[in-house]
Amino acid sequence: MRRLLALSLLASAPPLGAQPIDLHIAPLFGTELRYEQYAADRLAGANDAILFRARPGVSLSSGLWSIEAVGDAAVEARRTETSATAGRVPIRPDAVQLGELKLEYRGLPATQISVGRQHLGMASASFTGDRDGDQTFDAARLRWSGLPGLSADLAYAWSSSSQWAAAEGPLPATVPGENLFAQLNWTNGFGTFSGYAYQIDQRNLADSQFRLLNQIYGARFAGSRRVGEDIRLNYAMGYVRQTGSVANAAGGAPTYWQIGSRLDLGELGATQTSYRRFAANGISTLNGNTLSLATSATKGRMTLGATYNDFRPVEDTNAISTRDIRISLGLIF
Repeated sequence: MRRLLALSLLASAPPLGAQPIDLHIAPLFGTELRYEQYAADRLAGANDAILFRARPGVSLSSGLWSIEAVGDAAVEARRTETSATAGRVPIRPDAVQLGELKLEYRGLPATQISVGRQHLGMASASFTGDRDGDQTFDAARLRWSGLPGLSADLAYAWSSSSQWAAAEGPLPATVPGENLFAQLNWTNGFGTFSGYAYQIDQRNLADSQFRLLNQIYGARFAGSRRVGEDIRLNYAMGYVRQTGSVANAAGGAPTYWQIGSRLDLGELGATQTSYRRFAANGISTLNGNTLSLATSATKGRMTLGATYNDFRPVEDTNAISTRDIRISLGLIF
């Protein structure tokens, strides 16, 4: 979430014989201070962290075309850990990068086309794991909403860029690959029902252990209700299934259920809770970097490139619980 500063400049200095060009320039700037706590089975643990992020940028638009560029800087202000997790590597939020740089075209009926580095976040993929929180993709995307209540979203991404830094220094981790995303939505008075399918192929040539090769199928319902003048309750429930891909013949298909809620207090505060249940056997990853086969329901993770803004104070392990709870408290200004 970010606030658009209301500033628009009109540039009209055409050469002789040319039509005037209306160029609207709007600066973008968002900041966020967030507290995170994660516990496998219960809250009030010592694994927590505080994160500060800033996203300065600018938007230029003229007629049916627009360009948007946004930077992204994240700094870890504090991190604590229990004796059981002491010495484990934290999920580093420190990163400085070009978050978005995309060109958009709206000249076709009920259609929006964008090319460049951008957020995808189809079906609000927040239940997919934390490694790639608020991830962006170098992608071409087409969104269509030509029928009342129906919309479609298609994207092809050739590179992913995480908000997390590399092992050393505040540099983003970028992974090439051939990724396909598709989603169909139906919106009614209760909320939005979504069905989606992803084909993920991400391989880091510098690290042979880094392989994200899988197929994702899922359905999701999400809605929102105003419960006060400045208070809105958002709710969601999802079902997801993950299998191997052509290049990854891993057997097993873990199934995931999620129930989540979010309470927005005006524009300043937000709290979020999430409950996840992992069922059946399937593919397991260690922080999204090592692929193996799980033989127990206590394993199995989806790391298809999430948009989760949260982060864990310590590194995740394969032996995760069959359920987890997290609390996220933030100020966005």
